Amino acid sequence: MFGLSNILRSAIPRSCVSPLRSLSTAKVFEPLPKKRNGQSAVLFLHQQLLKKHDPTGKRSALVDTKTGLRAGDIIKVTYLDRTNVTGQVIGIKRGQYNLGTNILLRNKINKLGCEVRVPLFNPNIRNIEVLHKPKKYMPRKKHFYIRNSKYDVGDVETFLRKEKKKNN
Repeated sequence: MFGLSNILRSAIPRSCVSPLRSLSTAKVFEPLPKKRNGQSAVLFLHQQLLKKHDPTGKRSALVDTKTGLRAGDIIKVTYLDRTNVTGQVIGIKRGQYNLGTNILLRNKINKLGCEVRVPLFNPNIRNIEVLHKPKKYMPRKKHFYIRNSKYDVGDVETFLRKEKKKNN
């Protein structure tokens, strides 16, 4: 009436007055999946990615140490846009759990040596086929020493044509 409410409002500090709070609910998330047979999360993730990028197991079989590719084999890689890369394998870098595996190919084009590193589990790769396996392999698992030596790779396409004529 006479401004009494204004006096009371100014006398009570604002920190003591709390507005009514509405009840809020806490967010509940579903629990994380348990470890699969005691596997670590990284190993489980790698296996899931391997199933996604290599459902048939054909590419994993290519880098198997017993029966897969070796340095000295000649392979042809076909991409989804129908381009081809042909070359001699001079090294295979096997990634952890096979997922980061790369193949290093060497070929000579116009008497100039060129090397291409092909990621094995690249989704843009349509097919990888083995064109030639030598009867006798050179020593070592990686043939980096053949660069600019008498063992260097020649033109792979002409070599394959000569082999085809010889076999027919």
